[in-house]
Amino acid sequence: MKKVFSLFMAALVLWSCDSNFEEINTSPNSSQTTDPNLLLSSAMITTQNTLYNAQIGGDMGTCWAQQWSKVQYNSEERYTPRRAVMNSVWTNLYASSIAECKAAYELAGESGNTNLQAISLVLEANNFQILTDVFGPVPFNEAVVAGNTKPVHDTEEVVYDGILSLLDEAETLFASGTGEFTTTADFIYQGDVTKWRKFGASLKLKALMRISGKRNVSAEVNALVSSGLLMSSNADSAQLAYTSAQPDANPIYETIVFGNRAEYKVSSVLVDKLNLLSDPRLSVFAQVNNANAYVGNVPGVENPGNYNGFSSPGVDYLSPTLPGVLLSYAQVELYLAEAALTGVISGGLATADTHYRNGIAANMEFNGVSASQVTAYLSQPSLDFASVAVGKEKIGLQMWFALYGQGIEAWTEWRRTGQPALSPVVDAQISVIPKRFYYSTDSQNFNQTNYQAAVALLDNGDTMLSKVWWMN
Repeated sequence: MKKVFSLFMAALVLWSCDSNFEEINTSPNSSQTTDPNLLLSSAMITTQNTLYNAQIGGDMGTCWAQQWSKVQYNSEERYTPRRAVMNSVWTNLYASSIAECKAAYELAGESGNTNLQAISLVLEANNFQILTDVFGPVPFNEAVVAGNTKPVHDTEEVVYDGILSLLDEAETLFASGTGEFTTTADFIYQGDVTKWRKFGASLKLKALMRISGKRNVSAEVNALVSSGLLMSSNADSAQLAYTSAQPDANPIYETIVFGNRAEYKVSSVLVDKLNLLSDPRLSVFAQVNNANAYVGNVPGVENPGNYNGFSSPGVDYLSPTLPGVLLSYAQVELYLAEAALTGVISGGLATADTHYRNGIAANMEFNGVSASQVTAYLSQPSLDFASVAVGKEKIGLQMWFALYGQGIEAWTEWRRTGQPALSPVVDAQISVIPKRFYYSTDSQNFNQTNYQAAVALLDNGDTMLSKVWWMN
């Protein structure tokens, strides 16, 4: 497995070095690699390595969500990102991940492996959601179509409709599916198709809740709840397994530990909010400083002469084997808590409270918190809520905690819920916490007409001030 993983890491480096826009719409069908199992292995690795790259998920995710703060080299934290780094998200997900998912779907269909086709669609949907959530209008209907190097950017609503359709098609294939995902090629579920089916249903829940402020998703969410297909324990969480050595380790480890980039620290916002609740996850999320205390850096403030005075991310979160989470059971429970709280599903405050506590317990279990500590934590009156408004705040805060380490997802959920309340960092270069990424410079250079049409759909143009569709 490690050897296969290393080969794909090498392939990713080659892809990343070539920014040719035409690759975005070049199918890998002509590649010498024709095994759909291996194409999907490569796709999932590319996506998670991109999101967990510390210069992407760290600088423009965890720092923007104010869970981390950098004591030096913090231009990105202050909202001056490197455009080339943003470009890599676009290029990696289109030219590699989505292209490989589409090719795997076709190849699996030729061999009658409908389960592998379904898995291809789930991974494809996941990548499109990441893209539209960080950029806004993006190519969907014309994305990775052979011969079309100038794809139209679809509106975010159209992209979300497409994401939901992909997941519906995947479920149809799973329901009567045949074939398998080779165990050694599946770095997420090791060939367990039943869990892939749960991931597909749970990813649909995530997509529906993300757009629940823009449309009525009640019928679809209730159908998912009734289906019994949603994740039901941490064993169902979708997470890519990293190994203990280079080049197959988690990219956070590769940058901060292996690359000796010790400027990454936890933020004072995170430490303060965990301390207010006497949250046992503090000792997992952070390490003590040189005075044996948990001290977070104030977001945006440089402290280059005092690296050791601030808490580094926790040992587990700097581990080479930290899993790359695509979607967790804790997230699913917290989405259901929000759904019950806001009337998307029935049950009101009581059902919301049950899912809320299930989500907290699941994330604590993931983080190695003991059962007795979980029980004690959940007994705190400060976790209770008796109104929708307070419930939104507390569920949103626990989602923020649960997404620690998942940089882009933590920032994205914060953009949706506004929880916890955050202000722009010290010495911020724009007036608000960024709302989106800049478009790829390749789009501007090679697809100018469609780029301009997409920019016209944004309320503040191709800037980080423009809202994506589902934002309030």
